[in-house]
Formats: sequence, structure tokens, C-alpha cells
Amino acid sequence: MKEFLSNLKYLTDMYTQKVVAEKTGFSTSSIANYLSGKSQPSALFLIQLKKAFKIDIDQFLTIPLDKESFNNEHKLNYTRFFGNYIVYYYNSSAYKGKIGSYNYEILTYGIISVCDDIDFTSPKGIKVNGLFMLSRKEAENILQTLNSYDGDVDKINDFYAQYSNRYWGNLTQNETQLFISLKNNNDKCMIILNNPPSTKKYLGGLGTVNSISRGREHVPCVQYILISQTALAIADGEIYNMLSLDLPDINIKNEVNDLVELIKTLYVSQTETGLNEYQQKRIIEDSITNIISSQIDANMFRFAKVTNMEDDNYYRLLKEASDD
Repeated sequence: MKEFLSNLKYLTDMYTQKVVAEKTGFSTSSIANYLSGKSQPSALFLIQLKKAFKIDIDQFLTIPLDKESFNNEHKLNYTRFFGNYIVYYYNSSAYKGKIGSYNYEILTYGIISVCDDIDFTSPKGIKVNGLFMLSRKEAENILQTLNSYDGDVDKINDFYAQYSNRYWGNLTQNETQLFISLKNNNDKCMIILNNPPSTKKYLGGLGTVNSISRGREHVPCVQYILISQTALAIADGEIYNMLSLDLPDINIKNEVNDLVELIKTLYVSQTETGLNEYQQKRIIEDSITNIISSQIDANMFRFAKVTNMEDDNYYRLLKEASDD
């Protein structure tokens, strides 16, 4: 069992015991017992290990892992994310998101680069650099410059190093999500995107970002964010609308019926209400105010979900942009 213990230790060092446990469906205590030699692995564990990590069980039990080959194989899970992405999101400096009108200038741009820089000896994922709060022209020019480096990690790192406000962090993944964790000297943010069930080159997608808002107050802020390897050739206003937090459809049929009956009673029917015109007007105003208030409260934003249907719509848009 010497080779098994050595190989399992290498695997847990790469992914952590918790991740190996989750992927195989076994408890962390079971993994710990295997590592300490207190118990031997069951056939089911070996089968799950093979499914989860695509390893040869016979070799895993008898031959020390060829770490370079193993790393290269698992590196393929990340290579589809390598590249430079333009980022579309809202400027969160407006107080509590309040703006006087549909001001498209609130749309803001950024750039992130997912580099071919992986350390499989620790669960840190892929290195990511980023710049935010850019104009559209700045972002598109920077994207063009970074793409000209043709994936040269040193050149990309040197480019970002010249910016004092640059962000750095990593990209990690599980079977369904991508997690991009970024920070600079004063800020942190977490971007979460759907992880497409594909081995093809990742084009980008719609996700959410949790960050600290700018402007009047520095407070927790969440919003939709869109990343794309290709600059989208569509108007700012269209992108602005795409990133809005959609409210559910509002059905006020019952409320409208009640309001109609109230208006009939006050103004149409011959029933004597004893109310003067000012009182009738105030009753209508209060009724409309109550309807609006109750609907706003019922449909107020509480959480946002990026559904598979929405993600697919954005994928089609990014696919069309990349094909142009």
C-alpha cells in the first residue's frame, strides 16, 4: 500500500482532503484513515476515485504517480479559461444605486487576464490579474494590447505591474461554477459564473460579483457582471439594459379591479357618499399609493440568479461576437 498512500497524499495535497472527500462521496475522516493507514480503501472508493480524477486504479495502487504527466492532464481542465476578458458592469458609486435617469454612463468597463500559471501543489487555482473602472475605449485598447502578447505570462504580468490600482487573485472551479477571487491593497471582490459542461474554449459568461461600492458610502454591493474574450460591438445602452436586475412579471389584476370599483363608487354611481371632491381625490391617491407600495415590496430585489436559460442567451451573444 506504499504507492497508494503516496499517491493519495499527493492527490490530497493538490486538491485538499475535503475536495477529494466531496468528489468521491466519502467522509474526510475516511480519507484521513486511508492516509494514516488505519484502514484500507474499499473497491467503491477506488471506483469513485477513478471517476472523479480520471486515474488508472492499477497504476494508482502499484506505481508512484508520474506527477508531470498527471499535472499536465489536470491542467487541461483549466487551459480553456486562459485568456484576456473585457468586463462589463455598473459603476456602483451612485448612492444605493439611485440614478436620476437611464444614464448609460453608469456602465463601466474592466479587464481581467486568466494566466497560464497554475500551482497544483496547493488549491489556489489559476492566477488572475485585473483592472477596473475603465472607459470603454480604455478597456478595448488594453484588451487589444494584452492579446498581442499571445499568452506570454511574463509580459502580461509586467503590463499589470505598471498600474498601482491593479487587482490580483485566482480562478478556481467546481463542476458547476467558476470562482474568481480578486483583491488589491484596499478592496476585494468575488465573481461567480456558471461553468459550462464543455471542453471548448471558454468565451465568457454572465455572473454575479460581490464587492464594495464606491462613492458616498463604502458598503457591500452585489450586481450582475458580464465577461467576454471579445469586445461586444453593441451599443452601451443595450449592454446597460442587459445587466439590469430583472424583476418578476407583476400581475395587479385584482388591485385594478378593486380600484375600478372604488372609482365607480366615488364618481360613477348615484350613491351618495357624503364626500367632497378633495376627499374623493385623497381616497384615490391613498389607494393608488397602497397598490404601488405593496407591489414594490412584494417584488423588491432580494436575490439574483443566473439561470441556465439566461446564461445560454449570453453565450449565444458572445459566440456571435467571437465569430465576427
